[in-house]
Amino acid sequence: SVFKEKWFKLRYNLLFYFNINELGHIDRRQPAGVIILENYSINLDTSSEGAFAFSISFHDDHEKRHVLSGRSESHVEQWINALKQASYGYWRSQLITLQERLCKKTGKDPLLMYPRNQGVVRDEAWEPASSFRSHVRSFTTSVVASPILNTITREVNLIEL
Repeated sequence: SVFKEKWFKLRYNLLFYFNINELGHIDRRQPAGVIILENYSINLDTSSEGAFAFSISFHDDHEKRHVLSGRSESHVEQWINALKQASYGYWRSQLITLQERLCKKTGKDPLLMYPRNQGVVRDEAWEPASSFRSHVRSFTTSVVASPILNTITREVNLIEL
């Protein structure tokens, strides 16, 4: 296997990679590609030829695997830590953990304490999920009267925008 040098930029759950030209300059105008970090795992890759290698593999496609290498062990550790925290699933589990802790301490669901969340059912969020799912019901458009705010708010499904 051959390694090609690329420059990577992690933005939320998107890992962009850029080409490096013959002079060693990064072509930042347009990414060469993007890896969507969902339903994946990160592992140190001791079987690879490259030193300080690690791999990204995907749960739904075991053949799809990206082997990356860093310049040092600490560099690889930084990347692995950042990549493990990049997915929606990771932050969703963090939200649920914090929500459970606050609920145990206060006896109230902290998300239902906000007026715009009043009455929204989140029972799906308490069940483990293996793929991407929102913890809030999807509303294409709905108008909700809020007695607390005495205003009308409009919720829109942001995925469709």
